[in-house]
Amino acid sequence: MNTKNLVRTSLLLALALVFQIGFREFAQPLVGPLVNMTLILSVLMIGPTSGVIIGSLTPIIAFIMGIIGLAPLIPIIVIGNILFVLSFYIINKMNIKFTNWISVIIAALIKFSTLALAVRMILPLFIPKVPPAIIATFTFPQLYTAIIGGILAIIIYPRGFKKTQKI
Repeated sequence: MNTKNLVRTSLLLALALVFQIGFREFAQPLVGPLVNMTLILSVLMIGPTSGVIIGSLTPIIAFIMGIIGLAPLIPIIVIGNILFVLSFYIINKMNIKFTNWISVIIAALIKFSTLALAVRMILPLFIPKVPPAIIATFTFPQLYTAIIGGILAIIIYPRGFKKTQKI
């Protein structure tokens, strides 16, 4: 990654952290779509490496800041974010009609499925009694926030962000 893209990735990471930290009172309904929007914008503006970096660092920083209370959730969220970014990127490269929209929907379904399965099957290996609120948070709300964030990114991107790398 060249210096220019590293700086852009850093700025998008900072934006995602502003959303996470600054809007944490509003929790998932606002923060989730905004962070997912940042992930998709990073792919559109810079490339998948940028999205993977941001998607990996935001849960770690959220844990450090006390936004995420359970450490075993960190790798689950990281994997969900990486799959969201990479599936969006791969599907988007197919260059079919409505590619951006299809990419967002499929990527959101992949992220949702991964998180929903992980909190039901993997998290209990570390936390015997997973709180129902955690299961509820990591199921359908993840699908909604990923789709909304992706749609926001697709709408915003052509209206003010210069494409720096062709995907």
